[in-house]
Amino acid sequence: MSDARQPPRIVAAAFFILAFVAATVPLHSYDLFWHLATGRWILEHRGLPAADPFAIASDRAPWVNGEWLFDGAVELLQRMVGLSGLSILRALMAAGLFALIFVLASRSAGAPLAALASAIAFAGANPLLDVRPASLAPLFLVAAIVTARRSATAFVIITILWMNVHPSALLAPLVMLAMTFSASRTLAAAAALLVNPYGWRGIAAPLALNQLVTSGAFTNAEWQRSSPFVFPLLYAAIIAAAVLFIRSKERQASHAILFVVLALLAVLHVRHQPLFFAALPLLLPPAVVAPRAAYGTAFSILGISLLLAPHGVGLSPHRWPVAAVARLKASGLRGNIYNPDQFGGFLIWSFYPERRVLTDGRNELYRTFIGEYARARGDQHAWEALLKKYRIDLAVDEYRRSEVQVVDAVTGKRTLMPASLVYWPRSRWALIAYDESGMVFARREVFAPEVLQRWELRGVVPDAR
Repeated sequence: MSDARQPPRIVAAAFFILAFVAATVPLHSYDLFWHLATGRWILEHRGLPAADPFAIASDRAPWVNGEWLFDGAVELLQRMVGLSGLSILRALMAAGLFALIFVLASRSAGAPLAALASAIAFAGANPLLDVRPASLAPLFLVAAIVTARRSATAFVIITILWMNVHPSALLAPLVMLAMTFSASRTLAAAAALLVNPYGWRGIAAPLALNQLVTSGAFTNAEWQRSSPFVFPLLYAAIIAAAVLFIRSKERQASHAILFVVLALLAVLHVRHQPLFFAALPLLLPPAVVAPRAAYGTAFSILGISLLLAPHGVGLSPHRWPVAAVARLKASGLRGNIYNPDQFGGFLIWSFYPERRVLTDGRNELYRTFIGEYARARGDQHAWEALLKKYRIDLAVDEYRRSEVQVVDAVTGKRTLMPASLVYWPRSRWALIAYDESGMVFARREVFAPEVLQRWELRGVVPDAR
């Protein structure tokens, strides 16, 4: 029995190596760059920004940045190892975390079942992990589950660090309550949440964000429900684990409670899936499985994850307009920049403080702008008013999936046109750069004709069908 609960070192090492290779992929989080820019600001000013210093459309309200500790740390790491190094560190973190989960889960569920569950958990979580605070949250959750019954002091320290890295730390009191049913320890965990630069506002802010993103005012992919057609592995894991809990003779209410809560969160919001998958192997009750079949299936899953992964390090040009932004930099043209929110962080990181961007992925800072933008996308007058309000002189835009229908005001004739010709008519905007991810435009009335002549790309419509 003891052997079954101690994974062979070669199995644990092989698990880590396969997971590391599968996790070595280009950076893909749009939020990474505003985290880096914020970390740069924190290190340069030796403090936290009271309000958003980066975007022109953000609300002029206090910015409660509950991820400030991550921001400063990741900027320091980026200075030491660069973006490619961050990719490798991300892979080491993901592989190390799930290899550790495998070892820890082996102590309660047995090594064969732990290997199978950990492989499934890695395959489910890995596509959603990147260099961002939410990707460290599973590590803190695992640490909280492991230490809850062992050391209240260690748990409080973990909770404090967790709260200053990612707001999912709000789960800490629930973890302590479920694991120990101790009122005093749960109150201590709740009090630890207040140890942040914002006090009670650090707790209120993520709750308000949750209310905003679930209100239907806008669409955010990671806050959407997890569709069984898109994430079949999640639902398969939930069903299989539920069967194990029902059939198990060892009734552990604490594990069952956490399993239900985390499964519910994972179903409600895509962003919570890594939390569920990281905790799953640790919560499973022991079960008898055939070792060879379990290990074989586990390593097959890891192998499939490895084969499906888009291997590489650094940035993917398919995700950010790297070449187009480089040309904008070289042009020396200054002014406020229009951008879709997914490009915002990259543009902030690239240009602040010389140029200001319109928006980025920090949804909680754009309550006014979200409504303005929704109206402007479907109304030409509102669109022009938006550009005028924010004094937009440059634009880094994305490619639209379809052409835009234009109605002639005189004849009523309907015509389909490339989106760039509708939103950035060439009579008023000059195309100065484009690549596979985006296009860059400059307002003609703002810049000298001889300057634009040097950079303008005439006769090109990059988004023409």
